Amino acid sequence: MAKRNKTINAARNTQTARIIAVASQKGGVGKTATVTNMAVGLVSLGYKTAIIDMDAQGHIALSFGIKKTDLKKTIYDVLIGEARMKDIKQHAYGVDLYLSNGSLSDLSPKVTAQTNSKLFPARKYLLRRAISEIKTQYDYILIDTSPSNDIPTMNSLLASTDIIIPVLPEGLSIDGIYETIGLIKSIQEEGTKVNILGVLPTMVQDHTNLHHVKLQELRKEFAETPDIKVFETVIKRAIRHGLAQTHGEPDINKAPEYLTFVKEVFAIA
Repeated sequence: MAKRNKTINAARNTQTARIIAVASQKGGVGKTATVTNMAVGLVSLGYKTAIIDMDAQGHIALSFGIKKTDLKKTIYDVLIGEARMKDIKQHAYGVDLYLSNGSLSDLSPKVTAQTNSKLFPARKYLLRRAISEIKTQYDYILIDTSPSNDIPTMNSLLASTDIIIPVLPEGLSIDGIYETIGLIKSIQEEGTKVNILGVLPTMVQDHTNLHHVKLQELRKEFAETPDIKVFETVIKRAIRHGLAQTHGEPDINKAPEYLTFVKEVFAIA
């Protein structure tokens, strides 16, 4: 029996996490809410889960009741080689957190500066290197991204195994889908193996004609694109989601749509 348990533990130690980035080139589509609720949903199902915040706004910290101004070291310090992932790890609501704050906005100028070219020869792969320190410790690592095509976002996409694209069913947000897909396709063409899991409708007001029509149009359009799907799960606009994030108390029982979504991801992934 002891030998069998040793074998099982060895197998777990060699297993690597599935790394899922929630990304969109449009802001205000619920990326942070999706990452937060997916994480607590995964934990509720028994999966060891971590979040890496790659957005300088640092909203993951706030979502878990942590003051970002209190953070002494963040993911920025890891990416520039002045800390290890274990040095910045926080834990809340069952989720391990690797957090950010405004310091992350310094990453692009620092790693692209000509004087630092020898220090950061592979500046788009800094996060992949950081994740290598922890990827055998988790079943899932979720990455919250910024709504821009910058160094943190490129690091996030290139470090991921899968991408989820949240979308508010309105014109500008839908346009952001195509920008995001174009960015992902470009890195796929360069040889990076990353999969688009699908498009997640968020903050949907199904009683409005605009959202109803746009959602139907979205489903129809992507039905003709076999490698990209629109998830069946719809995240409706609900005040309880905003309250949970405002109070820093994520609760999957108050966001059951996200648990349904996590189960749908399992079914296709």
